[in-house]
Amino acid sequence: MADSTLMSVPLPTVRVGDRWRFAATGRVSGIHSEETRRVVEVTADRIVCQVDSTDAHAARGRFVYTRHWNLVSRPAPLREGETPEDVGQWRWQPHYPQFDFPLVPGKLWRGTARTSNRATETINVHRYEGRVLPQRTLTVPAGTYAVLPVRYVADVVTEGEPTASPWRNEETLFYAAAANLFVRAEQRVVDPAGGVARDSVLELLAYEPAPA
Repeated sequence: MADSTLMSVPLPTVRVGDRWRFAATGRVSGIHSEETRRVVEVTADRIVCQVDSTDAHAARGRFVYTRHWNLVSRPAPLREGETPEDVGQWRWQPHYPQFDFPLVPGKLWRGTARTSNRATETINVHRYEGRVLPQRTLTVPAGTYAVLPVRYVADVVTEGEPTASPWRNEETLFYAAAANLFVRAEQRVVDPAGGVARDSVLELLAYEPAPA
C-alpha cells in the first residue's frame, strides 16, 4: 500500500517495458473487457505506449503522451466494418490536459484544447477545467493505494456545427504514485440532449514495472 501521508505527487519516472493491465467496464454498452498499456519509448518530452484491448471496437495501437501523461495522439476506435484508415488518428493541440504535475490537493488548471482527425475532417474544441481533489485510499483489484483523484470536466463542440449545446465530458482519474498512473478512471460523456453516450470505468488489475 502507498504511503497514506503523501500529499504531493511528482512527475512520474516511466521506463520502457512498464506495463499496466486494466479491467474495463462499459456501463452503457454492457461490454466487459481488458485493456493493456505498455511503454515502448520514452524521450525527453514523450511517452509512447502500445495499447491493446479485448474489445474488438476499442482504440488500440500507439498512443503518444507528454511526460505528464497527457495524450498527444491516438488511433480512433473502430466501428463495425471500418478499418484503421477509415477512422484515422486523433491529434491534440497542445495535448489532452488531464494532469499537471506535481499533483497537489486543490491545484486547478483551465484552458482550451483542440483535437483533430484528418480522416474524418473533424476538429473538436474542448474548454476544460482540471482540479486535484483531497487524498483518499482506494482499493482496486491490484491492491489498495493512496490516491489523489483528478476531476477533469470539458465542454466539447465541433467546429463548423451548430453550438447551441455542447457535449459534456466528465472524468475522475484516481492517480497513485505507487503505480505511476491512475488505478481507477471513470468517464461519463453526455450528449447535447442530455443523454449519456458513454459511462465507463477502468480498474487496475496489475502494474508490472520494467526490470531494473
